[in-house]
Amino acid sequence: MKKISLIIFVALISFNLIGLKVSADEKFTLSGKVTSISLTDEGGVINVSSKAGRYGKVFLTYNLKRDNPNIETQGSFSGRGVGITDDGNRNAGSRQGVWRREGNIITFHSLDDVTDGNRNFCISKLNLTTETLEMTFYAF
Repeated sequence: MKKISLIIFVALISFNLIGLKVSADEKFTLSGKVTSISLTDEGGVINVSSKAGRYGKVFLTYNLKRDNPNIETQGSFSGRGVGITDDGNRNAGSRQGVWRREGNIITFHSLDDVTDGNRNFCISKLNLTTETLEMTFYAF
């Protein structure tokens, strides 16, 4: 019974992964600056701001958690983003994903749901030394 349940579970996960179609033609990049880092016993909070094209001035928050106490260099995160254009239009998004730190670089992989109807797969690289963030969004 356990084997059958495992096979069904793997099959369902496989079907869901096939359903995520990321288009390299529909990508959007931005460069941001870390505005604050707060450390907690569970992980930490990182805030970033940037100019982001159609979204205007963008503010992002990453709430990092270390889910496995045996591995201090990776975990999960949740976050929020809000963008305000020069003419006052506002969009916001929720972000969920995983992170991994290698040296002074933290890489985030997230799925973002934005109020304008866009959904994005996002890869972000935060440099802790220069306090900069490079993000690439892929629409799906």
